[in-house]
Order: sequence, then C-alpha cells, then structure tokens
Amino acid sequence: MAKWFRSEPMEYISLIVNEDAAHGCLADLGKLGVIQFTDLNPDLTPFQRRYVSYVKRCDELERKLRYFGAECDKFGLELESAGTADTFLDQSALTNGDDKTGAQLLEALEVELEGYETQLRELNSYSEKLTLEYNEKVELQEVLEKSRRFFMTDAPRSNW
Repeated sequence: MAKWFRSEPMEYISLIVNEDAAHGCLADLGKLGVIQFTDLNPDLTPFQRRYVSYVKRCDELERKLRYFGAECDKFGLELESAGTADTFLDQSALTNGDDKTGAQLLEALEVELEGYETQLRELNSYSEKLTLEYNEKVELQEVLEKSRRFFMTDAPRSNW
C-alpha cells in the first residue's frame, strides 16, 4: 500500500510515456501505490482538458449507481460492498480471459448499467401504474359497498 510519511524518501522525476502505452504504464504504477502526480497545466479548467469526456462518463456512471442505491434503500434491501476498483479490474480480467483496457471496461460497464437502469425505470413505471389502478379499484369497491349498505338499510322502502 501507499506510504505517504514525511520521512519517506521521495524524488521528483519527469515521466514521458507514449499515449498508447500510458494507460497500462500508469495502471501498473498506480497498483504500486507509491506515486504522486503534479499537474503541469494548473491554469486549465477541467472542461479544457483532454480527458473531460471520461470524467463526464464516470460522473454519469456514479449517478446511475447512486440511483440504484436509492432504489435499494427505498425497498429496504441491504447492499454488500463489491470491493475496491482494483478488485473489479482484477475480476474483469479473470472473467473475460483477456486484457481489456480501461476504456473497454468502462464501455462495458456503461452498457450494462444502462440496461439495468432502463429495466429499473420500466419496473418503477409499471409499479406506479399498478398501484394507481389498485387504489382506484379499492376506492370503487368501497363506493359500491357503501351504496349497497345504503340501499339495503338506510333507503326508505317503498311498495309499488
């Protein structure tokens, strides 16, 4: 794990990596947990950076996961932690049998969560519709029951 104590020896280095190899290289360095990055373009806003589309995609995935969590809370379902991001990446590599890049894993996760979100929204829609219809039927049943009692006991009987 990372060791970030002041007494640990540190060096400032410049790392120049080809863009094609950057994802794999940085993933391996990140797994070591002993690296810190310095922003060489601090004057750029987040929306001026090249990776802004990835950040937006990750924000959208996070929104979907929060939605799933809220729906689980609504129904009182217990959620278990699936582990860390490293565990997910390791399991994905073992399950798929091939080394997918982070972009490919992100794409697969987006597609899967999109499908689940669509299904959940449809189920919520059906549930609301069924609840509304059920309430209407219960209301109608109560009206019929009260009117039956009225005509059976409270209404004046007339002989024709």
